Amino acid sequence: MSFILLDGALNIALPLVFLVLAGIFFIVTFATREKWKWASLLFIPGALLAAFGVIFLLNVVTNDWKSWAYAWLLLVAGIGVGMGLASRAQSWHPWVARTGWGLALGGITFFCVFGAIAGGLFIQIMAPILLVIAGVSLRWLPWDSILPDSFRRRQQLTTINGKESPEPPNQSSLVEPLSSRELEVLSLVDAGFSNQEIAAKLNIAASTVKTHINNIYGKLGVQTRVQAVNRARELGLLEN
Repeated sequence: MSFILLDGALNIALPLVFLVLAGIFFIVTFATREKWKWASLLFIPGALLAAFGVIFLLNVVTNDWKSWAYAWLLLVAGIGVGMGLASRAQSWHPWVARTGWGLALGGITFFCVFGAIAGGLFIQIMAPILLVIAGVSLRWLPWDSILPDSFRRRQQLTTINGKESPEPPNQSSLVEPLSSRELEVLSLVDAGFSNQEIAAKLNIAASTVKTHINNIYGKLGVQTRVQAVNRARELGLLEN
């Protein structure tokens, strides 16, 4: 298959190359992120390559070159997804994750809006479907790392040890309060689960669990699991 532009249509090989390269980046990332923390940064170029692949594939399949003007919004979405995924394994400020998922949501939304207005028949049909899929996918976003702690405390019930409490634990004595996810991790630490077991229960990477535990240590001013559990009980964050 050649890589040339014929009669305004890209050969299918070009988008496939981008998608295969994106797949390689993601495979390497998932295979090495437990060993090398920096490997999670590969999510960003991987997602960007995937976005390029989708853009070229869209134009090849539909032959709708009018979409070329706004299809590049998917690059913004790709960068956002990469930032969001990478931030889950890195000790980055929560606003990085919020910015990333915001870019992802904004890029996809504006692409669908412009597609519904100015796109061809295929895009006009697919745009509402993509918007619905994007809305449903919000259910699986890591809200604990996206929403500010103050907002979560006002809008959500804090769940600890499987029990709902209408008021979050009093963390006024802490310089920085524990997030609901950190409280959840702390409760599982108290129950005696290992990092791998916690990761399996919460459906997150073990490296992410380690990051949460390190954050817990810093906020509680401790250095070990036992000290963290004891300190949390003193503050009323865990049941005695």
